Amino acid sequence: MKLKSYGKINLFLDVKGKLPSGYHDIVTVIQSIDIYDEITLKPVNEDKIIIECSDLSIPVDESNTCFKAAMVLKDTFGINSGIHIYIDKKIPAGAGMGGGSSNAAAVIKGLNALWKLNLSREELSAIGVRVGADVPFCLVGGTCLAEGIGDKVTDLNDFLWNDILLVKPEFSISTAFIYKNLKSDYYNLYDSSLMLRHLSSHDHESTARSVSNTLEKVVEIFHPQIKDIKGLMIDNGAISSIMTGSGSTVFGLFKDSTSLNKAYDLASGAYPFTFKTKTNKDGVKFID
Repeated sequence: MKLKSYGKINLFLDVKGKLPSGYHDIVTVIQSIDIYDEITLKPVNEDKIIIECSDLSIPVDESNTCFKAAMVLKDTFGINSGIHIYIDKKIPAGAGMGGGSSNAAAVIKGLNALWKLNLSREELSAIGVRVGADVPFCLVGGTCLAEGIGDKVTDLNDFLWNDILLVKPEFSISTAFIYKNLKSDYYNLYDSSLMLRHLSSHDHESTARSVSNTLEKVVEIFHPQIKDIKGLMIDNGAISSIMTGSGSTVFGLFKDSTSLNKAYDLASGAYPFTFKTKTNKDGVKFID
């Protein structure tokens, strides 16, 4: 069984405050993009979880999100079957693009079918949040509002955009480190209602112009290079440019392929991890 495991960008991200649990209460609009890993699931005779990955820098032990996802399902439903999981990696790690969460979502969705668990969307989401806050979104994909720790997911009208540039600097960023250094001064900086209004009326250009991310204010303190990448995109025709998630990837939304290609040529010369992409309606998708 094979599945496509799509990456994501955050079109909007604001922090409302801190929850009693210690996690942060966020409001974010998340969007699937057309860059994906491929997850292959293959039953094995032994009752064990085996992980392999094309990217040798990715851990393949109990810390891997795919391992965690499979183990949660095994423990919850008393599954004694073994599974081999192969990850063909295209989404950069430590990029704020949800690669690990998307991989976990693919495993959950795939094993739900393979092990004939017949779980509902709500039940899949409940499993997903035990693995990671972004996993419930990745199970759904498309354009969604996510609240709380990211686990309360609401479908929105699709945001359609064909000309997106992604640049990941050579450094990666720990989400935990960024939230640890997030000051209360950065809470409630932005209001999501404007973007939600634009999305509800299918006004994609106004949606593109209303992107924002509180966390980039923290990241830019430690990595001012984020500002340089945003400047490169804006100077070369991007309607808007922000960091996604807790970084380190920066994306730009361009009006047309001509300006996108010009910015791509400039950025790819300086940053090896530079990609052209578009929005996508899937989080996880079975491959026929």
